[in-house]
Amino acid sequence: MKEIFHSSTKTWNIILFSAIIFAAFILPVLPAAWHKGLFRVVYTIIYVAAIYSLNKRSNYLLALVAVTIVAEWVSGILGFELLLIISKCTNVVFFIVIVFRLIRQIATAREVNAEIILGSIIGYLLIGIIYSIFIAIIIQKDPSAFNIAKAGLQIEPDVNDISTPLYFSYVTLATLGYGDLVPLKPYTRSLATWIAISGQFYIAILVALLVGKFTVRRESQ
Repeated sequence: MKEIFHSSTKTWNIILFSAIIFAAFILPVLPAAWHKGLFRVVYTIIYVAAIYSLNKRSNYLLALVAVTIVAEWVSGILGFELLLIISKCTNVVFFIVIVFRLIRQIATAREVNAEIILGSIIGYLLIGIIYSIFIAIIIQKDPSAFNIAKAGLQIEPDVNDISTPLYFSYVTLATLGYGDLVPLKPYTRSLATWIAISGQFYIAILVALLVGKFTVRRESQ
């Protein structure tokens, strides 16, 4: 067990990337009866892998991941609405901290390698998960804030469907804009606009950082 937790950041990056891919793209297509249990297990793996994928881990980060894991499992088992909201809030805070730490890690890296590139991809995928949490809360509290256009009919999203928030988050983040899931209210439209803009800013900043490091390395050689 100790050898697992003392593995290199490269190994933890691979574990984190695999867990995010499973949570975002494979879990939603599995039978709905499996979602709740698998969701908590996979997200626990994401929490732990995210911490150990960082080169530097402070005590407050370890405390934050512990609180996030406890909140996720307790809220899932007890099912109290207040606990569920607290769990989602701790998820958002945790993932935001991890994304900023990943960006800082990329910015301070001396050279661009496979681990740095994988870290930048993980950061982008985590941003999609962060926004999907907000969208899930909105759909649960205000189902009329979004609707689904299907064969000319307008259908309210299913509040228990975990695939809808993830789908809308990533599609908007990538600025595809299929139009099959439509934000109807001013605040959801503003959120959709912000998701699209922040996705482009993330890509622009990361590309600038990576290209800059390539240029510096080439000049030094």
